[in-house]
Amino acid sequence: MQVTQEDVLLSIPSYLRQFVVRQHYDEYTAQDHAVWRYVMHRNLDFLRPHAHPAYFEGLQKTGIGIERIPHIDEMNEALAKIGWRAVVVDGFVPPAAFMEFQAHRILVISAEIRNAKHVLYTPAPDIIHEAAGHAPIIAEPKYADFLQRFGEYGSKAVFSKADYDIYEAIRYLSILKEFPGTSDADLKAAEDDLAAKTAANTHPSESALLSRLHWWTVEYGLMGTPDSFTIFGAGILSSVGESAACLAPSVKKLPLGVDCANTNYDITSMQPQLFVARDFDHLIDTLEAFADTMSFRTGGVEGAAKVRDSAQVGTLVLDSGLQISGVFTHTDASFLRTYGGTSLAYRDTLLVGHGTETHSDGFSTPLGRVRGLDMPLCDADEGDLLRIGVAVGQACALTFESGYGVKGTLVRICRKGGKNLLLSFRNCTVTDPSGTVVFHPDWGGFDMAVGERIVSAYSGSADKEAHNVYPPKSAKTAIKIEYSDEERRLFSIYEAIRTQRDSGRLDLNEARRIVSDLDASFSDAWLAYLEMFELLKRHAPSEALTGHVDAHLRELRTRNEEWDDLIGAGYRFLA
Repeated sequence: MQVTQEDVLLSIPSYLRQFVVRQHYDEYTAQDHAVWRYVMHRNLDFLRPHAHPAYFEGLQKTGIGIERIPHIDEMNEALAKIGWRAVVVDGFVPPAAFMEFQAHRILVISAEIRNAKHVLYTPAPDIIHEAAGHAPIIAEPKYADFLQRFGEYGSKAVFSKADYDIYEAIRYLSILKEFPGTSDADLKAAEDDLAAKTAANTHPSESALLSRLHWWTVEYGLMGTPDSFTIFGAGILSSVGESAACLAPSVKKLPLGVDCANTNYDITSMQPQLFVARDFDHLIDTLEAFADTMSFRTGGVEGAAKVRDSAQVGTLVLDSGLQISGVFTHTDASFLRTYGGTSLAYRDTLLVGHGTETHSDGFSTPLGRVRGLDMPLCDADEGDLLRIGVAVGQACALTFESGYGVKGTLVRICRKGGKNLLLSFRNCTVTDPSGTVVFHPDWGGFDMAVGERIVSAYSGSADKEAHNVYPPKSAKTAIKIEYSDEERRLFSIYEAIRTQRDSGRLDLNEARRIVSDLDASFSDAWLAYLEMFELLKRHAPSEALTGHVDAHLRELRTRNEEWDDLIGAGYRFLA
């Protein structure tokens, strides 16, 4: 059964759809396909003895071929068999959204592909990294479980405005680095902006720490021991340069542990150290150990303070099960307050009548044990409430052990899962321990949250369909390259070479025309010459034309170290 991108789009939450774009497969040039083919052949040639066996087993299972850029529909047809899906996005998406895609077992694929000048390494997300790097390894069930859990926990990690500012700076810098027309001045300005934002972020958030764990495992992870390991991280698997560099003794190999989250990384350069997991179970154990320190599990006043300090929409979950989502301005053991649109939910579903339009000016509530009640208020039944003078339709007063007081007429009780979640009052006055009025009857009805403790705290809202917290898709999108007539002529040469290869035979006259065009106008196009040499070596090894192309490639190798490396590797696996 064919799975189309439209099918996948309809199956994902609406608030994530804004980040999805079309692949526009027909816009890939023949040179783009040649870059894909070169990187895949070179990587597989190099990685045979170094990559984790699950990587090679997963290539076919996830619809990743070697000869051309994969079509997203073909990938989804293959991924559906192992319980995953894929969507195409434009470069980086916000970290929390990226994690939530992962939690839904959706692989995020960048539509872009690195240009021919960045064959060894690209700072921008591209389809080589995300399709050929990330997809194959998820065919391993334990790793897929690890990745999904990572997404679930990452989508709840408390982030900060500084995190989002850094994300935007990284995204923009990567776009500029990948665009061939970027000026040195623009590049320097973007680099300085990222450096300034990174330096200002002296207290990394939960999200920042978790992103480091993600980097040192999902992106740059090794498996085995520091002395004997295989590669499973997508950043290494998809980078010709990184896969070779990581083997060097100068790159430290350290045992993986939770403390790797204290090691920062630079997305625009190769890594000076890497971390080694024993096996896939070790990955899961490390993630769980980190998650045990996260506010969504620990809750409490400390977790609530992290959400408050983020100055972003976050959710506090009370022991009653009530979820309060908003921008918190006051969080202690006895009182909560939010600013602006706030929603109330239970089990990630909005409570009817308690969306951001109802609580548009914020929400406040006392917390804790009520005096005169020998049980948590959330557990009290109708008889228990009557004994302290609380009944629907009657005026009543509640005094908390903290000293907060609530007086008004009870109009309804919201109860879910055997727990009282909300007591709603009219003509209500709320006072703090000093007697100061913190809610006045003239302000309207008062919905009092029921709960003694904060059991969980995390960024984002509980019901994202009803209370979408993701910012609009970034205005900083990949810069569309306008190709010159000369570049299009080069692409047509790549297309002619591909046509020859796909036919399974060599038209020597056509080959002579192609090489003549290269000699006349594109003598620096090493990849086109390399592909041509592959055909000639296979079908006409004794022809003079073969020797001519060989001699030209060898001359190109002498011009700089990078070309020497690129062409030399091509001789090994293509020709």
